[in-house]
Amino acid sequence: MLDYLRTTLHSFMNQYQAVMWRLRECSLNDEQLAAAIGVSSGVIRNRRSKPQSWKQVDIDRLAALFAMSNTASQQLTNTLVELSQQVAALPSAERRRIERTLQFKASQLSEYNGSGWTIQYLLRMHQGLSRS
Repeated sequence: MLDYLRTTLHSFMNQYQAVMWRLRECSLNDEQLAAAIGVSSGVIRNRRSKPQSWKQVDIDRLAALFAMSNTASQQLTNTLVELSQQVAALPSAERRRIERTLQFKASQLSEYNGSGWTIQYLLRMHQGLSRS
């Protein structure tokens, strides 16, 4: 499961980079972009200055706006939900080993699946998996 997560995270990071490139080239101002993806213009300004604060759902919306595929993001969402369920069912020693690798506790996996993953957290997980 962790190998598949590593692969899907890598694909999503490529998608994220492509969306960020398109965003830099986009002629829409903050207000127009905010209206197009359903957030406030203040959120857009904040996330432009701190690109790791974008949420996965925002990347999906931006990909749709730019007519780009969001398959990698959908696969990552499904993988994270499955992983959360599998990790919760593991014996505690195995669960702790995976939590150390991912740099997240099982409860955080479940919480972020519900509230939305920021790029910062996905990058942290990606780095943890790359080191293992």
